[in-house]
Amino acid sequence: MPIFEYKCNECKKEFEKLVFAGEDNNISCPECKSMDVVKKMSASSFMGNNSLGKCATSSPKGFS
Repeated sequence: MPIFEYKCNECKKEFEKLVFAGEDNNISCPECKSMDVVKKMSASSFMGNNSLGKCATSSPKGFS
């Protein structure tokens, strides 16, 4: 359940939204209720699902 950043194309408000699986098509602006929103690229988007695994595999021996 990641938090995504969005920007409304109508009122230009930027907001964050906790998105559950399957809900990413029904995002509306909390300010003007427009459905014309775009997902912004954020730093966490670049990490991907494998970043934790890479960090954990390079951790010191004995760390569990």
